Amino acid sequence: MFASKLLICSALLMLSGAVLSQSSISLKDAKFKTPDASSEHPAPLTSTTTTSTSTTSTTTEKPTTSSSTSTIAPPTSPTTSTEPPKTTTTPAPVPSTTPAPQPFPSPAVGTWNASCIMLQMAAQLNFTYETKDGNLTHGLYNIPSNATVEDKDCDKQTVQTIHLIWGPDTSKQSFLMFFDNKNDSTVLSSIQIHLTLLPEEFPNAKENQTLQLIHRSDGEFKTPEKMSYHCTRAQKLNLTETIDAKQLIGWITVSNVQVEAFRSANATGFSTVHDCDSSETSDVVPIAVGIALAALILVVLISYLCARRRSTSRGYMSF
Repeated sequence: MFASKLLICSALLMLSGAVLSQSSISLKDAKFKTPDASSEHPAPLTSTTTTSTSTTSTTTEKPTTSSSTSTIAPPTSPTTSTEPPKTTTTPAPVPSTTPAPQPFPSPAVGTWNASCIMLQMAAQLNFTYETKDGNLTHGLYNIPSNATVEDKDCDKQTVQTIHLIWGPDTSKQSFLMFFDNKNDSTVLSSIQIHLTLLPEEFPNAKENQTLQLIHRSDGEFKTPEKMSYHCTRAQKLNLTETIDAKQLIGWITVSNVQVEAFRSANATGFSTVHDCDSSETSDVVPIAVGIALAALILVVLISYLCARRRSTSRGYMSF
């Protein structure tokens, strides 16, 4: 009985010694994983102990596994900006300024010599014409200073003419002046203008529109024979025209005028000047001086008669 108990105790001691030795071997062979530097917390190391499945020294070693736990940061609430909201200001629209229309250029002074008539002037036409939409509007046109003398009539001693032309060959423009010789004076009798409205000059004009402008003189440019008419200031001469039974009215403005008709054949320039302004004042000044002298003589005569009468009456009273 005692011997059997001793045998059992000896077996238990041997078994426990084997288990302890096996445990020490397992701990010696255990592998440890270095934690990843990128993880926030090191993963715990798990070691497995081998268990003996039989009384013999055969042991089954389980593979070592390492599990890394990543810490997930809790969602953060969006930060609220304390900056005041930006206000976009729309710049005020800049008012568009329409450029003012440029004034029509002044006409240039031209000089023309037709032997019997010598003319110098600047002329601008102001006339009415029909537009493409059927309305009437005013147009301006300058007689070019480079117009050429096309024809002249110097044979007659009572009527002489000068004819100017300009423009393209397909549509020549013309300007005629007629002078009469009456009572030892030269006077302008009429002006005739033939004007074709070209598209490049009048883009809004009705196509193929030609104007016949006429001025019937009322004694303009009157000057004595053998003298030239001169007038610097601008003068307006009425123009009329008849197209499709419609009377259209305009005018021609002439300035810096000097003209002489019925010149002698050997004349080289203008004769003595007869100025338009001096001729007007020469008639007024003599009349005014004459009236003043007559009034002065009348006042002196009345004063003399009154004084004589008074002296006579005092002489009778003395007796």
